[in-house]
Amino acid sequence: MSDTATRTAAGRSDRPPAPAPAPAPVPLRRNAAFIRLWVGAGISRFGATVGMTAYPLLALWYTNSAAMTGLVTFAAALPNFLIQLPAGALVDRWDRRKLMLWSDLAGALSIAGVALAVFLGHVWIPQLMLAAFVEVTRGIFYDLAERATVRNVVPSEQLSSALAQNEARGAAIGLVGMPGSGLLFMLGRWLPFAFTAVADLVAVICLLFLRGDFKPVSAGPARRIHVEIKEGVRWLWQHRFARVLVGMFAASNLIFQMLMLTVMVIVRRHGDPAAMVGTVTAVGGIGGLAGALLAPRWTKRFSLRTTFVVGCSCWSLLIPSIVFVRQAALLAVVLAGIALVSGVFNVAAWTYQVQNTPDELQGRVNGTGRFLASGANALGGLVAGQLLDSVGIAATGLVISVLMLALTAAVTISPTARAQAREDAARPAEGGSAPEVQPGRA
Repeated sequence: MSDTATRTAAGRSDRPPAPAPAPAPVPLRRNAAFIRLWVGAGISRFGATVGMTAYPLLALWYTNSAAMTGLVTFAAALPNFLIQLPAGALVDRWDRRKLMLWSDLAGALSIAGVALAVFLGHVWIPQLMLAAFVEVTRGIFYDLAERATVRNVVPSEQLSSALAQNEARGAAIGLVGMPGSGLLFMLGRWLPFAFTAVADLVAVICLLFLRGDFKPVSAGPARRIHVEIKEGVRWLWQHRFARVLVGMFAASNLIFQMLMLTVMVIVRRHGDPAAMVGTVTAVGGIGGLAGALLAPRWTKRFSLRTTFVVGCSCWSLLIPSIVFVRQAALLAVVLAGIALVSGVFNVAAWTYQVQNTPDELQGRVNGTGRFLASGANALGGLVAGQLLDSVGIAATGLVISVLMLALTAAVTISPTARAQAREDAARPAEGGSAPEVQPGRA
Protein backbone atom coordinates (compact mmCIF):
# COMPACT_ATOMS: atom_id res chain seq x y z
CA MET A 1 0.00 0.00 0.00
CA SER A 2 1.35 3.45 -0.81
CA ASP A 3 2.15 6.06 1.86
CA THR A 4 -0.66 8.21 0.53
CA ALA A 5 -3.19 5.40 0.84
CA THR A 6 -1.93 4.59 4.31
CA ARG A 7 -2.32 8.19 5.47
CA THR A 8 -5.77 8.38 3.94
CA ALA A 9 -6.91 5.19 5.65
CA ALA A 10 -5.47 6.37 8.94
CA GLY A 11 -7.23 9.70 8.61
CA ARG A 12 -10.51 7.97 8.01
CA SER A 13 -10.07 5.69 11.00
CA ASP A 14 -9.27 8.64 13.31
CA ARG A 15 -12.28 10.68 12.22
CA PRO A 16 -15.16 10.39 14.74
CA PRO A 17 -18.31 8.84 13.31
CA ALA A 18 -21.10 11.22 12.46
CA PRO A 19 -23.79 11.30 15.17
CA ALA A 20 -26.97 9.47 14.33
CA PRO A 21 -29.88 11.81 13.65
CA ALA A 22 -32.29 12.15 16.56
CA PRO A 23 -35.54 10.29 15.95
CA ALA A 24 -38.52 12.48 15.18
CA PRO A 25 -40.89 12.84 18.12
CA VAL A 26 -44.13 10.91 18.04
CA PRO A 27 -47.00 13.14 16.81
CA LEU A 28 -49.35 14.26 19.55
CA ARG A 29 -52.22 12.36 17.97
CA ARG A 30 -50.25 9.12 18.51
CA ASN A 31 -48.86 9.97 21.95
CA ALA A 32 -50.93 7.64 24.16
CA ALA A 33 -49.93 9.29 27.44
CA PHE A 34 -50.85 12.77 26.19
CA ILE A 35 -54.16 11.54 24.75
CA ARG A 36 -55.15 9.86 28.03
CA LEU A 37 -54.25 12.95 30.02
CA TRP A 38 -56.03 15.19 27.50
CA VAL A 39 -59.24 13.11 27.50
CA GLY A 40 -59.41 12.61 31.27
CA ALA A 41 -58.79 16.28 31.95
CA GLY A 42 -61.28 17.23 29.25
CA ILE A 43 -64.07 15.22 30.86
CA SER A 44 -63.26 16.71 34.24
CA ARG A 45 -63.19 20.23 32.78
CA PHE A 46 -66.45 19.65 30.92
CA GLY A 47 -68.23 18.63 34.12
CA ALA A 48 -66.76 21.59 35.98
CA THR A 49 -67.95 23.98 33.25
CA VAL A 50 -71.50 22.65 33.48
CA GLY A 51 -71.52 22.88 37.27
CA MET A 52 -69.86 26.26 37.66
CA THR A 53 -72.13 27.83 35.03
CA ALA A 54 -75.12 26.65 37.06
CA TYR A 55 -74.05 28.22 40.37
CA PRO A 56 -74.61 31.88 39.40
CA LEU A 57 -77.66 30.91 37.32
CA LEU A 58 -79.27 29.31 40.35
CA ALA A 59 -78.40 32.27 42.57
CA LEU A 60 -79.65 34.90 40.10
CA TRP A 61 -82.86 33.12 39.07
CA TYR A 62 -83.69 32.20 42.66
CA THR A 63 -83.01 35.60 44.30
CA ASN A 64 -83.25 37.97 41.28
CA SER A 65 -80.41 39.90 42.93
CA ALA A 66 -77.10 40.77 41.26
CA ALA A 67 -75.60 41.39 44.70
CA MET A 68 -76.47 37.85 45.90
CA THR A 69 -75.12 36.43 42.65
CA GLY A 70 -71.98 38.47 43.18
CA LEU A 71 -71.54 36.83 46.59
CA VAL A 72 -71.64 33.37 45.03
CA THR A 73 -69.18 34.53 42.37
CA PHE A 74 -66.97 35.96 45.11
CA ALA A 75 -67.00 32.64 46.99
CA ALA A 76 -66.08 30.80 43.79
CA ALA A 77 -63.15 33.13 43.19
CA LEU A 78 -61.94 33.25 46.81
CA PRO A 79 -59.87 30.02 46.61
CA ASN A 80 -57.59 31.84 44.21
CA PHE A 81 -56.53 33.95 47.20
CA LEU A 82 -56.42 31.21 49.80
CA ILE A 83 -55.56 27.97 48.01
CA GLN A 84 -53.33 28.76 45.04
CA LEU A 85 -50.05 29.15 46.95
CA PRO A 86 -50.25 26.05 49.18
CA ALA A 87 -51.70 24.04 46.28
CA GLY A 88 -48.71 24.94 44.12
CA ALA A 89 -46.30 23.73 46.81
CA LEU A 90 -48.20 20.46 47.25
CA VAL A 91 -48.29 19.84 43.50
CA ASP A 92 -44.48 20.02 43.57
CA ARG A 93 -44.40 17.52 46.43
CA TRP A 94 -47.03 14.88 45.62
CA ASP A 95 -47.64 12.49 42.74
CA ARG A 96 -49.53 14.65 40.24
CA ARG A 97 -51.62 11.85 38.74
CA LYS A 98 -52.90 10.75 42.16
CA LEU A 99 -53.61 14.37 43.01
CA MET A 100 -55.83 14.69 39.93
CA LEU A 101 -57.69 11.51 40.88
CA TRP A 102 -58.38 12.65 44.43
CA SER A 103 -59.44 16.09 43.18
CA ASP A 104 -62.07 14.51 40.91
CA LEU A 105 -63.38 12.34 43.75
CA ALA A 106 -63.65 15.34 46.08
CA GLY A 107 -65.46 17.32 43.38
CA ALA A 108 -67.93 14.51 42.76
CA LEU A 109 -68.87 14.26 46.44
CA SER A 110 -69.17 18.02 46.92
CA ILE A 111 -71.39 18.79 43.96
CA ALA A 112 -73.51 15.67 44.46
CA GLY A 113 -74.54 17.19 47.78
CA VAL A 114 -75.68 20.35 45.99
CA ALA A 115 -77.68 18.30 43.47
CA LEU A 116 -79.45 16.48 46.28
CA ALA A 117 -80.25 19.68 48.18
CA VAL A 118 -81.66 21.45 45.11
CA PHE A 119 -83.63 18.33 44.14
CA LEU A 120 -85.26 18.41 47.58
CA GLY A 121 -86.14 22.10 47.11
CA HIS A 122 -83.57 23.64 49.46
CA VAL A 123 -81.69 26.60 47.92
CA TRP A 124 -79.58 28.46 50.45
CA ILE A 125 -77.05 31.06 49.33
CA PRO A 126 -74.44 30.22 52.05
CA GLN A 127 -74.57 26.57 50.97
CA LEU A 128 -74.02 27.56 47.34
CA MET A 129 -71.10 29.76 48.37
CA LEU A 130 -69.48 26.92 50.31
CA ALA A 131 -70.02 24.35 47.54
CA ALA A 132 -68.66 26.72 44.89
CA PHE A 133 -65.61 27.33 47.08
CA VAL A 134 -64.96 23.58 47.35
CA GLU A 135 -65.50 23.00 43.63
CA VAL A 136 -63.03 25.70 42.63
CA THR A 137 -60.51 24.52 45.24
CA ARG A 138 -60.40 21.02 43.79
CA GLY A 139 -60.19 22.56 40.31
CA ILE A 140 -57.11 24.53 41.35
CA PHE A 141 -55.31 21.37 42.46
CA TYR A 142 -56.37 19.57 39.29
CA ASP A 143 -55.35 22.31 36.87
CA LEU A 144 -51.97 22.88 38.51
CA ALA A 145 -51.23 19.15 38.45
CA GLU A 146 -52.34 18.75 34.83
CA ARG A 147 -50.34 21.69 33.52
CA ALA A 148 -47.20 20.45 35.27
CA THR A 149 -47.78 16.93 33.91
CA VAL A 150 -47.98 18.01 30.26
CA ARG A 151 -44.26 18.69 30.31
CA ASN A 152 -43.66 15.04 31.29
CA VAL A 153 -45.63 13.49 28.42
CA VAL A 154 -44.59 15.62 25.42
CA PRO A 155 -41.16 16.73 24.15
CA SER A 156 -40.22 20.38 24.52
CA GLU A 157 -40.59 21.14 20.80
CA GLN A 158 -44.24 20.04 20.97
CA LEU A 159 -45.07 21.92 24.16
CA SER A 160 -46.63 24.95 22.49
CA SER A 161 -48.81 22.73 20.29
CA ALA A 162 -49.87 20.61 23.27
CA LEU A 163 -50.83 23.67 25.30
CA ALA A 164 -52.66 25.08 22.28
CA GLN A 165 -54.66 21.86 22.09
CA ASN A 166 -55.48 22.20 25.79
CA GLU A 167 -56.67 25.75 25.21
CA ALA A 168 -58.72 24.66 22.20
CA ARG A 169 -60.20 21.87 24.30
CA GLY A 170 -61.25 24.40 26.92
CA ALA A 171 -62.89 26.64 24.31
CA ALA A 172 -64.70 23.70 22.73
CA ILE A 173 -65.92 22.57 26.16
CA GLY A 174 -67.30 26.05 26.72
CA LEU A 175 -69.19 25.88 23.44
CA VAL A 176 -71.08 22.82 24.64
CA GLY A 177 -70.87 23.01 28.42
CA MET A 178 -72.25 26.49 28.96
CA PRO A 179 -75.44 26.21 26.87
CA GLY A 180 -75.75 22.60 28.02
CA SER A 181 -75.73 23.77 31.61
CA GLY A 182 -78.45 26.30 30.85
CA LEU A 183 -80.54 23.66 29.10
CA LEU A 184 -80.20 21.22 32.00
CA PHE A 185 -81.03 24.07 34.38
CA MET A 186 -84.29 24.68 32.53
CA LEU A 187 -85.20 20.98 32.65
CA GLY A 188 -84.42 20.72 36.34
CA ARG A 189 -82.36 23.04 38.51
CA TRP A 190 -80.61 20.08 40.13
CA LEU A 191 -79.58 18.43 36.84
CA PRO A 192 -76.38 20.45 36.06
CA PHE A 193 -74.96 19.57 39.47
CA ALA A 194 -75.82 15.88 39.14
CA PHE A 195 -74.25 15.84 35.67
CA THR A 196 -71.01 17.29 37.02
CA ALA A 197 -70.82 14.65 39.75
CA VAL A 198 -71.14 11.86 37.17
CA ALA A 199 -68.56 13.50 34.88
CA ASP A 200 -66.05 13.65 37.74
CA LEU A 201 -66.45 9.92 38.34
CA VAL A 202 -65.95 9.16 34.63
CA ALA A 203 -62.81 11.31 34.64
CA VAL A 204 -61.46 9.24 37.53
CA ILE A 205 -61.87 6.08 35.46
CA CYS A 206 -60.06 7.66 32.50
CA LEU A 207 -57.10 8.74 34.62
CA LEU A 208 -56.72 5.23 36.04
CA PHE A 209 -55.44 4.22 32.58
CA LEU A 210 -52.72 6.90 32.61
CA ARG A 211 -49.45 5.11 33.31
CA GLY A 212 -46.06 6.52 34.22
CA ASP A 213 -44.15 8.24 36.98
CA PHE A 214 -45.61 11.69 37.57
CA LYS A 215 -43.82 12.54 40.77
CA PRO A 216 -42.00 15.88 40.49
CA VAL A 217 -38.23 16.03 40.36
CA SER A 218 -37.12 16.06 43.98
CA ALA A 219 -35.29 19.16 45.15
CA GLY A 220 -34.48 17.61 48.52
CA PRO A 221 -36.44 16.60 51.61
CA ALA A 222 -39.82 18.18 52.20
CA ARG A 223 -39.69 21.40 54.20
CA ARG A 224 -42.28 23.59 55.80
CA ILE A 225 -44.82 24.59 53.24
CA HIS A 226 -44.27 28.33 53.66
CA VAL A 227 -40.58 27.84 52.80
CA GLU A 228 -41.48 26.00 49.59
CA ILE A 229 -44.08 28.62 48.68
CA LYS A 230 -41.44 31.31 49.16
CA GLU A 231 -39.21 29.66 46.55
CA GLY A 232 -41.93 29.93 43.91
CA VAL A 233 -42.63 33.55 44.82
CA ARG A 234 -38.90 34.33 44.69
CA TRP A 235 -38.49 32.78 41.24
CA LEU A 236 -41.38 34.82 39.87
CA TRP A 237 -40.12 38.00 41.52
CA GLN A 238 -36.65 37.57 40.03
CA HIS A 239 -38.02 37.45 36.47
CA ARG A 240 -39.19 40.90 35.51
CA PHE A 241 -41.05 40.00 32.34
CA ALA A 242 -42.89 37.20 34.17
CA ARG A 243 -44.01 39.81 36.71
CA VAL A 244 -45.37 42.01 33.91
CA LEU A 245 -47.35 39.07 32.50
CA VAL A 246 -48.83 38.20 35.88
CA GLY A 247 -49.81 41.82 36.51
CA MET A 248 -51.49 42.04 33.11
CA PHE A 249 -53.46 38.85 33.68
CA ALA A 250 -54.51 39.96 37.18
CA ALA A 251 -55.92 43.21 35.80
CA SER A 252 -57.61 41.52 32.84
CA ASN A 253 -59.20 38.87 35.07
CA LEU A 254 -60.65 41.61 37.29
CA ILE A 255 -62.08 43.32 34.21
CA PHE A 256 -63.55 40.19 32.67
CA GLN A 257 -65.14 38.96 35.87
CA MET A 258 -66.97 42.29 35.97
CA LEU A 259 -67.79 42.00 32.26
CA MET A 260 -69.26 38.49 32.47
CA LEU A 261 -71.52 39.35 35.39
CA THR A 262 -72.68 42.42 33.45
CA VAL A 263 -73.52 40.24 30.44
CA MET A 264 -75.48 37.86 32.67
CA VAL A 265 -77.52 40.72 34.14
CA ILE A 266 -78.18 42.16 30.64
CA VAL A 267 -79.61 38.81 29.52
CA ARG A 268 -81.68 38.47 32.69
CA ARG A 269 -83.16 41.98 32.50
CA HIS A 270 -83.86 41.64 28.81
CA GLY A 271 -86.24 38.81 29.70
CA ASP A 272 -84.34 35.98 28.03
CA PRO A 273 -84.38 32.47 29.56
CA ALA A 274 -81.54 31.14 31.71
CA ALA A 275 -80.25 28.96 28.88
CA MET A 276 -79.49 32.12 26.90
CA VAL A 277 -76.67 33.03 29.32
CA GLY A 278 -74.85 29.82 28.49
CA THR A 279 -75.63 30.16 24.79
CA VAL A 280 -74.24 33.70 24.59
CA THR A 281 -71.02 32.84 26.40
CA ALA A 282 -70.63 29.58 24.46
CA VAL A 283 -71.09 31.20 21.06
CA GLY A 284 -68.63 33.82 22.20
CA GLY A 285 -66.31 30.95 23.01
CA ILE A 286 -65.98 30.20 19.29
CA GLY A 287 -63.53 33.07 19.31
CA GLY A 288 -61.57 31.39 22.09
CA LEU A 289 -61.33 28.20 20.04
CA ALA A 290 -60.15 30.16 17.00
CA GLY A 291 -57.59 32.00 19.14
CA ALA A 292 -56.18 28.76 20.51
CA LEU A 293 -55.80 27.34 17.00
CA LEU A 294 -54.19 30.56 15.78
CA ALA A 295 -51.82 30.92 18.75
CA PRO A 296 -48.93 28.59 17.69
CA ARG A 297 -48.51 30.38 14.34
CA TRP A 298 -48.98 33.82 15.84
CA THR A 299 -46.46 33.32 18.65
CA LYS A 300 -43.81 32.11 16.21
CA ARG A 301 -44.03 35.37 14.26
CA PHE A 302 -44.60 38.01 16.94
CA SER A 303 -43.04 38.79 20.30
CA LEU A 304 -45.02 38.52 23.50
CA ARG A 305 -45.04 42.31 23.86
CA THR A 306 -46.52 42.76 20.38
CA THR A 307 -49.08 40.06 21.14
CA PHE A 308 -50.27 41.75 24.32
CA VAL A 309 -50.24 45.32 23.00
CA VAL A 310 -52.28 44.37 19.92
CA GLY A 311 -54.63 42.20 21.98
CA CYS A 312 -55.26 44.79 24.69
CA SER A 313 -55.93 47.40 22.01
CA CYS A 314 -58.56 45.11 20.46
CA TRP A 315 -60.12 44.60 23.89
CA SER A 316 -60.27 48.38 24.41
CA LEU A 317 -62.30 48.71 21.21
CA LEU A 318 -64.64 45.78 21.88
CA ILE A 319 -65.47 46.12 25.58
CA PRO A 320 -67.16 49.58 25.46
CA SER A 321 -69.71 48.21 22.97
CA ILE A 322 -71.18 46.12 25.80
CA VAL A 323 -72.69 49.37 27.14
CA PHE A 324 -74.80 49.78 23.99
CA VAL A 325 -75.67 46.14 23.21
CA ARG A 326 -78.80 44.50 24.57
CA GLN A 327 -79.50 41.76 22.00
CA ALA A 328 -78.12 38.32 22.83
CA ALA A 329 -76.78 37.72 19.30
CA LEU A 330 -74.73 40.92 19.32
CA LEU A 331 -73.43 40.17 22.80
CA ALA A 332 -72.20 36.80 21.53
CA VAL A 333 -70.37 38.44 18.61
CA VAL A 334 -68.59 40.90 20.93
CA LEU A 335 -67.63 38.13 23.33
CA ALA A 336 -66.29 36.05 20.43
CA GLY A 337 -63.88 38.81 19.50
CA ILE A 338 -62.80 39.23 23.12
CA ALA A 339 -62.33 35.47 23.54
CA LEU A 340 -60.23 35.19 20.36
CA VAL A 341 -57.65 37.51 21.93
CA SER A 342 -57.84 35.58 25.20
CA GLY A 343 -57.13 32.30 23.41
CA VAL A 344 -53.89 33.65 21.92
CA PHE A 345 -52.92 35.26 25.25
CA ASN A 346 -53.39 32.07 27.24
CA VAL A 347 -51.30 29.85 24.96
CA ALA A 348 -48.50 32.43 24.78
CA ALA A 349 -48.35 32.91 28.54
CA TRP A 350 -48.64 29.18 29.36
CA THR A 351 -45.83 28.35 26.95
CA TYR A 352 -43.60 31.00 28.51
CA GLN A 353 -44.26 29.73 32.03
CA VAL A 354 -43.87 26.01 31.33
CA GLN A 355 -40.75 26.39 29.17
CA ASN A 356 -38.90 28.70 31.51
CA THR A 357 -39.77 27.24 34.93
CA PRO A 358 -37.73 24.35 36.41
CA ASP A 359 -39.76 21.15 36.79
CA GLU A 360 -39.43 21.12 40.57
CA LEU A 361 -40.95 24.63 40.68
CA GLN A 362 -43.76 24.19 38.14
CA GLY A 363 -46.57 23.96 40.68
CA ARG A 364 -45.34 26.76 42.91
CA VAL A 365 -44.59 29.27 40.15
CA ASN A 366 -47.85 28.48 38.38
CA GLY A 367 -49.71 28.66 41.69
CA THR A 368 -48.14 32.02 42.53
CA GLY A 369 -49.08 33.45 39.15
CA ARG A 370 -52.63 32.13 39.41
CA PHE A 371 -52.90 33.48 42.95
CA LEU A 372 -52.10 36.97 41.75
CA ALA A 373 -53.93 36.78 38.41
CA SER A 374 -57.02 34.65 39.01
CA GLY A 375 -57.41 35.97 42.54
CA ALA A 376 -58.60 39.23 41.03
CA ASN A 377 -61.77 37.38 40.01
CA ALA A 378 -63.03 37.54 43.58
CA LEU A 379 -62.80 41.32 43.69
CA GLY A 380 -64.27 41.65 40.20
CA GLY A 381 -67.40 39.66 41.01
CA LEU A 382 -67.97 41.50 44.27
CA VAL A 383 -67.46 44.98 42.79
CA ALA A 384 -69.55 44.28 39.68
CA GLY A 385 -72.48 42.97 41.72
CA GLN A 386 -72.58 46.11 43.85
CA LEU A 387 -72.16 48.45 40.87
CA LEU A 388 -74.87 46.78 38.81
CA ASP A 389 -77.41 47.00 41.64
CA SER A 390 -76.49 50.56 42.62
CA VAL A 391 -75.63 52.47 39.41
CA GLY A 392 -76.90 50.20 36.62
CA ILE A 393 -75.54 48.54 33.51
CA ALA A 394 -74.40 51.65 31.59
CA ALA A 395 -72.30 53.11 34.42
CA THR A 396 -70.80 49.71 35.19
CA GLY A 397 -69.87 49.29 31.52
CA LEU A 398 -68.18 52.70 31.58
CA VAL A 399 -66.08 51.71 34.61
CA ILE A 400 -65.03 48.48 32.87
CA SER A 401 -64.07 50.38 29.70
CA VAL A 402 -61.91 52.88 31.61
CA LEU A 403 -60.10 50.05 33.40
CA MET A 404 -59.40 48.36 30.07
CA LEU A 405 -57.96 51.54 28.56
CA ALA A 406 -55.69 51.93 31.58
CA LEU A 407 -54.44 48.36 31.19
CA THR A 408 -53.71 48.87 27.49
CA ALA A 409 -51.70 52.02 28.24
CA ALA A 410 -49.72 50.25 30.97
CA VAL A 411 -48.80 47.30 28.74
CA THR A 412 -47.85 49.61 25.87
CA ILE A 413 -45.46 51.82 27.83
CA SER A 414 -43.95 49.10 30.05
CA PRO A 415 -40.12 49.40 29.79
CA THR A 416 -39.69 45.75 30.81
CA ALA A 417 -41.91 44.57 27.97
CA ARG A 418 -40.01 46.82 25.55
CA ALA A 419 -36.68 45.38 26.70
CA GLN A 420 -37.97 41.83 26.26
CA ALA A 421 -39.14 42.65 22.73
CA ARG A 422 -35.68 44.04 21.86
CA GLU A 423 -34.04 40.86 23.15
CA ASP A 424 -36.38 38.71 21.08
CA ALA A 425 -35.71 40.79 17.97
CA ALA A 426 -31.92 40.67 18.44
CA ARG A 427 -31.63 36.96 19.22
CA PRO A 428 -32.06 35.60 15.63
CA ALA A 429 -29.34 37.95 14.36
CA GLU A 430 -26.97 36.83 17.09
CA GLY A 431 -27.59 33.11 17.04
CA GLY A 432 -29.25 32.51 13.70
CA SER A 433 -32.16 30.67 15.32
CA ALA A 434 -35.80 31.38 15.87
CA PRO A 435 -36.74 33.68 18.75
CA GLU A 436 -37.21 32.01 22.09
CA VAL A 437 -38.78 33.64 25.11
CA GLN A 438 -36.27 34.04 27.93
CA PRO A 439 -36.78 35.13 31.54
CA GLY A 440 -36.08 38.78 32.21
CA ARG A 441 -33.13 39.53 34.44
CA ALA A 442 -33.85 40.73 37.96
